[in-house]
Amino acid sequence: MDDNLLFEIIDLLDDGEIVYLHRQTKEILSYPDPQRWSESEYIDLIEEVKARAAAEPDQFVVLDPPDPRDSYHIMEDFVFTVDDEPLRNRLLEALNSKKPFRYFRSTVEDSPLKEAWYDFHDARMKEWVLEMLARVWD
Repeated sequence: MDDNLLFEIIDLLDDGEIVYLHRQTKEILSYPDPQRWSESEYIDLIEEVKARAAAEPDQFVVLDPPDPRDSYHIMEDFVFTVDDEPLRNRLLEALNSKKPFRYFRSTVEDSPLKEAWYDFHDARMKEWVLEMLARVWD
């Protein structure tokens, strides 16, 4: 699968979108996950995407955003690649806080490892998406 397509899917999933991928055309449809966002705000878009997918039920693969637990494990795995002990400790503190996602992101973005984090995250998400697609792709 084309990397541009994969990273478009990854971006949508990172934004909390449910993604529908057409098996043949690789057309992407998406809408905000109602479990994370107010469904009433996006009801027209949700109905439009579901109607389009229902018109070709065997042609669309559905990808839900990763569970927060999976996202947490990606952050945790990254922390254990960090050689700078004080920074690694700050990242571990962020992961053990009441708002680990927010504090991890702010800590890593204010560090010299910002690009390394995004590269690590993208590589892991690429693996995750490919694994999810392998489970449902014919």
